[in-house]
Amino acid sequence: MERLKKIMIAIEKTNVFIGKLMVAVTLLAVLVITFEVVMRYVFGLPTNWGHELMTLLFAVQYMFVAGYCHYHRAHVRVDVFYSTRKKRTRAFLDLFTSIFFFVFTGALLWTCFTFYWSSQTMLGGGTIFGITVPGERSLTDWAPPFYPVKFMMPLGALFLMLQGIVWFIRDLHIAVTGRDMT
Repeated sequence: MERLKKIMIAIEKTNVFIGKLMVAVTLLAVLVITFEVVMRYVFGLPTNWGHELMTLLFAVQYMFVAGYCHYHRAHVRVDVFYSTRKKRTRAFLDLFTSIFFFVFTGALLWTCFTFYWSSQTMLGGGTIFGITVPGERSLTDWAPPFYPVKFMMPLGALFLMLQGIVWFIRDLHIAVTGRDMT
């Protein structure tokens, strides 16, 4: 049981770390788009990479904050019914709704992985030191690779699913024993 608790704590700490890291990614994206707007509208010199980099950064942030959000139980729920119940009843409700959560995250993980894999195996024409590197690239002049960003999608879905498993175990413990895991 102690080993399981350590694994659960490691998953939660990882999701919290990623959530805090995504604050920096968000700030970087805001700085990039601010630079792009100033260059475009003040100096009349739009950048080729600003908008695209901002979109890629927000894509990474969007998928990676899901596990952090679930750690804080900040996803949507019907609080009018849920918040008035006792802790044990809420645990039973969470266990019931976890069926839908795991169906969703399983489909999300599978879809994201196939989306990433098709991007990774695509011949995008990129070369490094004269060696052709497979992988989808942007069609702009800047041509950043898309597959590293698309890899973040299944990785973010995996962290969301792992956090869901942690909550499932915690809720199961509360439902069975009536008290929190300590």
